[in-house]
Amino acid sequence: MIRHYQPDDLRGCAEVFRDAFAEEPWKENWSIQLAETRISELMNTPLSVGFVYEEAGTVYGVAAGRAVTYLYGREYVIDEFCMSPQVQGRGIGSEMLRHIMDEMSARGFAAVVLQTTKGFPSERFYRKNGFVQSPDMITMYHKLNNA
Repeated sequence: MIRHYQPDDLRGCAEVFRDAFAEEPWKENWSIQLAETRISELMNTPLSVGFVYEEAGTVYGVAAGRAVTYLYGREYVIDEFCMSPQVQGRGIGSEMLRHIMDEMSARGFAAVVLQTTKGFPSERFYRKNGFVQSPDMITMYHKLNNA
């Protein structure tokens, strides 16, 4: 079942986030506490709109995003989207994206926007689900000395 995020979903979402990004190709080592902080920060902003996929009371997917206004209308920006490795490859992620896009369309949003790592399986996944690379945008990054 796909539904809106609720505060008591935090631990389950953090576990999905930690487990998903521990896998290839990311191989990131998130502690459960740091994952909870990340999800909590994203889900508790004034314009947050979060979704979860659950089966039998267990969270297996999370989408953390926010509604923003742009020149031509409102956009839903997905900051994090991940599925538990236990359910990857079953079409649930695509189903969840369709659900999000259908809801945002019904709410009058103009677009769904996200960033992903070039060449990773996530890029293929998003392209398969109708996302295209923006011809006008690039991601800029500046690492600070204390990081």
